[in-house]
Amino acid sequence: MIAAVAAIAVALAAADPPAVSVDERLGGQVPLDLPFRDTTGATVTLGDHVGGDLPVLLVLAYARCEMLCNVVLRGVVEAVRALPARPGRDYRLLLVGLDPRETVDEAIRKQAVLLGDAGLAPTDRSAWPYLLEQPGSRAVARLADALGFRYEWDPATRQYAHPAVVFVLTPDGRISRYLYGVRFALDELRLALADAAAGVLGTPTAETVLRCFRFDPAHDARRARIQRVIQAGALTVFLGLAAILVGLFAADRRRHRRPR
Repeated sequence: MIAAVAAIAVALAAADPPAVSVDERLGGQVPLDLPFRDTTGATVTLGDHVGGDLPVLLVLAYARCEMLCNVVLRGVVEAVRALPARPGRDYRLLLVGLDPRETVDEAIRKQAVLLGDAGLAPTDRSAWPYLLEQPGSRAVARLADALGFRYEWDPATRQYAHPAVVFVLTPDGRISRYLYGVRFALDELRLALADAAAGVLGTPTAETVLRCFRFDPAHDARRARIQRVIQAGALTVFLGLAAILVGLFAADRRRHRRPR
């Protein structure tokens, strides 16, 4: 039974996710000179889409992501459809591809789906720009660092482990709010955009909340193995206890059968 308990402890330790997190940097300026490509193939800077008179709802995601990105983007799409504020008129939407290997064709396909799902014209790429890294620029890493967005590559699943968070920026590119999770309350998002438009910064989020949204894409792949180890350990403990109870019952019967 001791071995079974030890096996369970080892399995639970193996389930710990990699070190992905968010270091909130409210009021920090994102570097507007970072070079990117858009889905037309043109060279742009972050400042071409951040800056002016509108707040920005920024998402870091990528088309090849098979897990968390799709869920976060679905939450953003649902919020965009429900908000009375409209992209391009009241605020700007911006998606930056997290994976530097992402191709323009992949981004175009993903962008068209997002635009259509959000109730926007699938051919109007300016309604929700999708920016890709210029080769060798490390622009994504530099942007993520400015945002305090900690992510890492998992070679086992060939996916990025990253937090579930979107960013609200002021019109001049300062970080106004971090919104966590995969669903976004309309009142909270409306207030975040209004505050950002006025240059108002949000308050830091408690660390315990941040930990709720860490994500390890390898976790699901390991889950079945972990569950099998835990189930085997639990079965071993159960059988051991059953054997002890059967032995005690048999001993009690023998004791009662002895002649007095």
